[in-house]
Amino acid sequence: MLKYPEREGIKDRLAVAPTGSISYINESTASIHPIIQRIEERTEGKRGKVYYPAPYLSDETIPYYESAYDIDQRKIIDTYATAQKHVDQGLSMTLFTRSEFPEGMYEWKKDSTYPTKKTTRDLNILRNYAWKKGIKSIYYVRTFTDNNETFSINECESCSI
Repeated sequence: MLKYPEREGIKDRLAVAPTGSISYINESTASIHPIIQRIEERTEGKRGKVYYPAPYLSDETIPYYESAYDIDQRKIIDTYATAQKHVDQGLSMTLFTRSEFPEGMYEWKKDSTYPTKKTTRDLNILRNYAWKKGIKSIYYVRTFTDNNETFSINECESCSI
């Protein structure tokens, strides 16, 4: 680490950049974000569609890659809460949900009238869980919809309100 005389006595600050696009350039994952797809398709300006495979993806490693949309979001929140303790600023955390949850993913939906349909109650439960774990902010809530009925694939709900 470089020493700067004008900073003597000042505590070093640590911030983690939002690294979605930066990660593709460096052939790495986006910080501690789980992957969204094994091979992500993005549209980039004049270049058009560009495909980014997950780092080190091969026939042997495919089973180890799980989409962020298929993970209980509390596991992601727990990971960010652990990392947050070592970062001075807030981390750019995103919740990834499907419009339809796999049955049994969340225990509070067990006796629900809509056991798989995502509701605002589900988002509130996850946001409160994140707050209790010490998460400073949830940057985006992204919803994956198989039939594009409400939101397009990987649409940001926070941006569309």
